[in-house]
Amino acid sequence: MCTSFAVYHQEKAVYGMNFDTDDIDLKLKISSYNDMNLFYFSAFLENKYRDIAYFNSEGLFILTQAVEYGPGFKASCDENNWFAFDIFDEALKKTRKASEFFEILNKRVISYPRNPLFPALGLHTMIADKTGDAFILEEGNGTNIISPVRNDFIVMTNFPNGKFEETKYNEVYGLGADRYICAYEYIRNNIHSFGINEAFEILNKTSQKNTLCTIVYEPIKNEIYISFKKDLSKKWKISVTDKTIQSMDGFLSNNKIQLTNDEVLVNDLISLYK
Repeated sequence: MCTSFAVYHQEKAVYGMNFDTDDIDLKLKISSYNDMNLFYFSAFLENKYRDIAYFNSEGLFILTQAVEYGPGFKASCDENNWFAFDIFDEALKKTRKASEFFEILNKRVISYPRNPLFPALGLHTMIADKTGDAFILEEGNGTNIISPVRNDFIVMTNFPNGKFEETKYNEVYGLGADRYICAYEYIRNNIHSFGINEAFEILNKTSQKNTLCTIVYEPIKNEIYISFKKDLSKKWKISVTDKTIQSMDGFLSNNKIQLTNDEVLVNDLISLYK
């Protein structure tokens, strides 16, 4: 299960996420589309790499993670539904702001793939941009459930945010509620000085035994900071603009490599910097 957030303060935006799952292969990719560079964080699931988080060089952030709707939830689907991941890829390539996402959505109801082995679990998605606009998108019965950003930040774990629209932050319940409350309180108490260090501190506080990857993104600079397997003492910096990866904290030297083939497997990256 995962934790993610977007925080805005003094025209500065910071996004963060923990990816929590079994030990599986991960991949980083940067490609280009028209005048934008696109970053993809992918995981090897069900015999193929599936995109988990997306960024574009205009600062749009899209992240999908698990949500526990409960055994009684049934999404209403019809022929007008859009498969969610098709929408996200189109939005990444064609939009710069979260508000533009709704032009692509255009009254259509999204649907996510479901795993019959886990009928109570689904997926939900955070969409954020560097201007301060963000929301969480979830399935509803014949409609899309939208939870907008409030108080200059937004947090998503693994319960349906739309279910608690009128609920105090510390009264939410469900899967990941403890992590949500922890992240919410830390951001609220530190928002006036919030930056990269504070983002990593939240992700450290909300990490789990199976946290495979921790990512912090500063969209104004188009820089991503990334660590693996809870080892926050070692960080890499990725430039979405330059398509480079550079070792930073925890390494003897700050070697920079160019993503000449657009992608790199995380296991290869870790081996390269041993």
